[in-house]
Amino acid sequence: MSETFKIGYLPLSKVNWTNETLEAARANALAFLKQLPGVEVIGGEKMLTLEDEAVAQLEQFEKNRPDLLITHFMTFSLGVVPPMFAQRLNVPVILWSMKEPDPCGGRLQSNSFCAANMNAHHMWRLHIPYFHVHAEPGTDDAAEQLLRCIRCAQAMKALGRMRIGLIGGRVPGFYTSCCSEMLLRRKLGPEVKIITEHELFTAAEKLTDAEVADATKTILSDAPCHPTDGPREGQLEKSARLFGAVKKMKDKFLVDTFAMRCWPEVILNEFYGIAVCSTLGHLTNHGFLTACEGDVYGAVMMRIAQILSGDLPFFCDMIVMEGKYGVAWHCGAAPCKLCRPGFKPELHCSATVEGGGVKGVTDEFPLKPGRVTLARLGETRDGDGFRMLIATGTGLDTDLFVRGNPLKIKFDAGCDALREEVINNGWEHHYALMYGDQAKALSDFCRNLDIQATIIK
Repeated sequence: MSETFKIGYLPLSKVNWTNETLEAARANALAFLKQLPGVEVIGGEKMLTLEDEAVAQLEQFEKNRPDLLITHFMTFSLGVVPPMFAQRLNVPVILWSMKEPDPCGGRLQSNSFCAANMNAHHMWRLHIPYFHVHAEPGTDDAAEQLLRCIRCAQAMKALGRMRIGLIGGRVPGFYTSCCSEMLLRRKLGPEVKIITEHELFTAAEKLTDAEVADATKTILSDAPCHPTDGPREGQLEKSARLFGAVKKMKDKFLVDTFAMRCWPEVILNEFYGIAVCSTLGHLTNHGFLTACEGDVYGAVMMRIAQILSGDLPFFCDMIVMEGKYGVAWHCGAAPCKLCRPGFKPELHCSATVEGGGVKGVTDEFPLKPGRVTLARLGETRDGDGFRMLIATGTGLDTDLFVRGNPLKIKFDAGCDALREEVINNGWEHHYALMYGDQAKALSDFCRNLDIQATIIK
């Protein structure tokens, strides 16, 4: 996130329960939060034990407006404080509890989890988004849980401010790319800005020589042209012009993400005349996340995936869903930062458009292996809300056994379970693939935004 993300830190305790061990834990937690990149921490310099102390701290928080509140239950604490802060600040809350120390002489030492339990009920009844961390300050477990929750809160904030540039609408017959603009805006927040292909093509035509040269340099820094099957007859220049034109649309329409109708008009000679696959991959590779085939919900899912994983997402189809592994694939629009180590991406003519070998440009390479999560955001069956499909697995070391961008995935639940779910419950055929096991983060994200989560285990 380029914008600073503010965290309000509230270490809470009961009067006379604070001791050196708890003070050290508070200081440790505060130091950890302050070293996070892109984060500003408000508060946390002393333990809060009384309501008047909390009210004074709240006044400071209201001036500085944090994006997330961390209530750290050092011991059992005043139940009035967390909901008061959460309601007044209107932000998500992390409820942080710690394990109970061994009783000394039979005396309860902290009762931290009980405090989190009580406040979870408060948040739930008040419809306040919340997360739970249960770990000791200074441990890897605490760092992992906190980072997951913070990224989830960042994704929620980004969604509320998201503006998507829909270039040309969805492609013909792809009802899986349909979007209800007002449902999306009312339920989740993103605004859709309509951009015509005529405006995009006009902007591409009007680029200066210097702008075209700069865009071409960027494209070729991602991948060189294949010596015999690469783009020809000005196709590389056309790709560069579209790349530069979409960047201009970002500034003109003040959008941060795109979904593009990438066929048929872009391909047809009377309109533009190239396969635009690699152009979309270059855009995503350089921070302009772009979903294929006019899929707005796919673009939203890509942005969520990027923030939660800290890596670029892969907008893909599933082309194999049987046996020991499935295959995530698209036609050559993956960002080359996801290329398998040791493989060199190359720009080709499309293997499918007009019979193959005619029109560029696609960027071909297999994706890197590692733990992955496949996810899809879509509407519920009756179009009154949203749902999300979530499936984890391991991306295998994959050769370029099919033209485009493949990745073999051994799903944790197996292909049969995932295949039955997507067919029997009518899931859309586009997915966002993100790296890492993001099931818990996506589950929390869905719970807090009233998205129906289906996790394939």
